[in-house]
Amino acid sequence: MLPYSFPQKREQSLTLVEVVKGWFARRGDVLEVKDVQEDPFFYYLGDLMIVRHGGVVQFVEVKCESSYTRRDTANLAIERYSSIEKQSPGGPWHTDADFYVHVYADGLLVVMSRRKLVEWIESELARDANSFPYRLIPNQGWTTGTYLVPRQRAKAALSQWYREYEAAG
Repeated sequence: MLPYSFPQKREQSLTLVEVVKGWFARRGDVLEVKDVQEDPFFYYLGDLMIVRHGGVVQFVEVKCESSYTRRDTANLAIERYSSIEKQSPGGPWHTDADFYVHVYADGLLVVMSRRKLVEWIESELARDANSFPYRLIPNQGWTTGTYLVPRQRAKAALSQWYREYEAAG
């Protein structure tokens, strides 16, 4: 198995981040959407900043599934550790964003409360350490640890804190 190439995947994800940015920009209650991925000030806050009517500012962490469509996988790949060797938090544990968004290559957009997602996953793992399949993904110089969380299970558990949309609509 070839190591996962972070720079290559990041490049592939740029288009999908733009899709998410456009989707939020079309919401009637959103005044502005800004890509803040390259701004170190926002590093732990998320990939996108949205400003809603009334001045409310929220942040969105985007996970791009550039190699998968909703039909290819029924799972959300939730990165727990960006580096197992360093035990550095990944995915929703790495950010203080309000929303955690998965976007798939075919335009499925899954929007979740980041805080509720983390609470639910941790409660499931506390109950049963094998609640979700755990995958080790070799990168170039480190290994990522990722849970495979069924979308339907997350949808049922998170209820109002989980929504699916078509990114184009």
